[in-house]
Amino acid sequence: MITLPGMDNIQDQIRALQTSVRRQRFAIVALASILAGSGLIGAVRSAGDATFDTITCRAWKVVDEDGKTRIRAGTYADGNSGVVLLDRDGKARINASTFADDKAAVEWSDRDGKARISAGTDADGKAAVEWSDRDGKTRIIAGTDAKGLSGVRWADQYGKARISANTLADGSSHLLWWDKEGKLRINASTYADGDAGVDWTDKDGKARITAGTVADGRAVVVWADKDGKTRITAGTDAKGAVTYPTKSGK
Repeated sequence: MITLPGMDNIQDQIRALQTSVRRQRFAIVALASILAGSGLIGAVRSAGDATFDTITCRAWKVVDEDGKTRIRAGTYADGNSGVVLLDRDGKARINASTFADDKAAVEWSDRDGKARISAGTDADGKAAVEWSDRDGKTRIIAGTDAKGLSGVRWADQYGKARISANTLADGSSHLLWWDKEGKLRINASTYADGDAGVDWTDKDGKARITAGTVADGRAVVVWADKDGKTRITAGTDAKGAVTYPTKSGK
């Protein structure tokens, strides 16, 4: 049976990317709250035009024609800095921040104040973008890391992973499907050595059908019963011969 190595490692790294984006989300929300209530920003004088060569300050705000704050920006002694854009109802819609630990992130929120898109980079080389639905459930996450992984994961309305696509630094690529119970059902992979394969698994997690090609010219399909025993194999070899060996499963 063709095996697809590295599946656990792929999912661990995708989860690490998601965790990183979530940490950045919490950080930028906290920074946005600080900016929104900052006492460092003074009152704005009467409207008018002015020209300056250089303005130096630790924080500033921009108001609209009704005097409502629409943009706030600030830097802080802990090394963090941020810019927050608010809508006309005073709700933060875009937060852009950098942090003392070398993270950087941008978050977009909907009109109800719920984060819908988060993008960020970590000091360790990770970069990720996360999309959430209006109920706050993460539905798509795409990212890369310093080790050469790149991947995209799609989740259902309950936040469960259903599809994952990944490429690894070793030259392999993988596409995986899970059922609604979170069980892996289909694996499709290609490898740097020229092999390629697809596994179909039943609801109990047992591989039932495996199809693959090998770099040396072989191609094979294997069927297993519900106990995981191989019952039928069919294939061709590198010389063009067709083979149909069958095992009883005993």
